[in-house]
Amino acid sequence: MHHFLHSTFLPRRFFWQLAVALPLLGSCSGNGSNADAVDNAMAQNEKKIDTADITKKQQADAEFLVKSTSNALLEVELGKLAQARATSPAVRSYGARLVPQRLELLGTLRTLAAAKGLTVPAALGGDEQQAYHEASTQPGTQLDKYLMALLVKAQKQDEDAFDDMSDDGYDGDIRGFAAKFHGPVQEQLDAAKDAADVADKLP
Repeated sequence: MHHFLHSTFLPRRFFWQLAVALPLLGSCSGNGSNADAVDNAMAQNEKKIDTADITKKQQADAEFLVKSTSNALLEVELGKLAQARATSPAVRSYGARLVPQRLELLGTLRTLAAAKGLTVPAALGGDEQQAYHEASTQPGTQLDKYLMALLVKAQKQDEDAFDDMSDDGYDGDIRGFAAKFHGPVQEQLDAAKDAADVADKLP
């Protein structure tokens, strides 16, 4: 059922591999300790889809919106972390540019999801909290390297998803959204790679 997500976005287990046995970063989530905003959104959409007897392509549309929102939420938090604590001016500058770009994307995602009667997460899921926490505990220049590697990974899979959905989205509005933002997402990925190259050269 989730093949689209696993092939297009960061696999949920990817974050556990980054941060095993670390406590959740409670400040990044508005949900209870046992709630996962991403999983809850997926479950609500699946229930609606089952009830409406909607096709698998429409389910892929819903999953795209959920995971695009989840990734954007994480990228906003990592961008803020880069601004606050990165050693390299290039990484701090990248974080400062990324945050407003992703906030714009989030606003559009939420509006689109509401128009389609779909649910998207309002806060980081548990795996994303773990990934953020792991990045935030890196010392010195390791923080620059770690968070930029995570941002490149996330945005590469964002770019792939937006590229795919600009052609394959079932809903015309979702297809148009993906096409509109694919270019900016690609540009932001290229900028992330440049900042990551700078970070990799740090001692």
